[in-house]
Amino acid sequence: MIRLNLSVRNLKEITDLLSTIVSEAKFKVDDSGMSVTAVDPAHVAMIRLEVPKEAFVEFHIDGQEEIALDIDRLKSVIRLANSSENVGITKDGEKLKFELGTINKSISLLDPSTIVTPKIPNITSEYYAVVKKSDFERGLRAAEDISDSIRFTLSPDGFKAYSHSESEESEMILPKDMITDMSCNTTIKSSYPLEYLLKFIKAISSTDSLKLSFRDDYPLSVEFSLDQNPDAKIKGLFLLAPRMEQ
Repeated sequence: MIRLNLSVRNLKEITDLLSTIVSEAKFKVDDSGMSVTAVDPAHVAMIRLEVPKEAFVEFHIDGQEEIALDIDRLKSVIRLANSSENVGITKDGEKLKFELGTINKSISLLDPSTIVTPKIPNITSEYYAVVKKSDFERGLRAAEDISDSIRFTLSPDGFKAYSHSESEESEMILPKDMITDMSCNTTIKSSYPLEYLLKFIKAISSTDSLKLSFRDDYPLSVEFSLDQNPDAKIKGLFLLAPRMEQ
């Protein structure tokens, strides 16, 4: 049996993040909370979300369950709710029931065996920068109409995001004193597909800062948390393959 109650704001943000890369996802629910890992069909981007049981208004489960859902159907349910509400979630056979104020709605579950949970690759780097989400988003938006890729540079002096075309270019420069925390004793550079980054950054609404970690021509790791409940933060990880420049 599963009986959960979660804020609509949290559920919406989780769903928005997943929908940037997949149309279906499998959630694992156990005594510690709920988690989901998804990779896009091209294996370019991956998202991992961990929701501790303390983040739920109500959390009850017998044993362990896997819940596979169509993300668009889940989004259609969330659209019925007010952002200030909580949503009750109950598994009833092959359906998931939602209670949203005066509205009750259910959607059919997918077969969990049809969705493979990807393994998180062992991607580590000693170089990182913790930047404000608003600064990072501004740099991405500046490049949005210029190119389909963006090049990040991290050095002891700060962080840069550069994009160019034959007729335009944009560069965001964050000096060291504008970076919350960083570790870098050399200069590293790597390019990434801009489309994935823009979808990702637009899906996050409650995060103030992002930890960016990468190396030369190496996957990007973005660690973040959804800060709506300071005592029970939802932890997130976004991984993105590099764009190899010719």
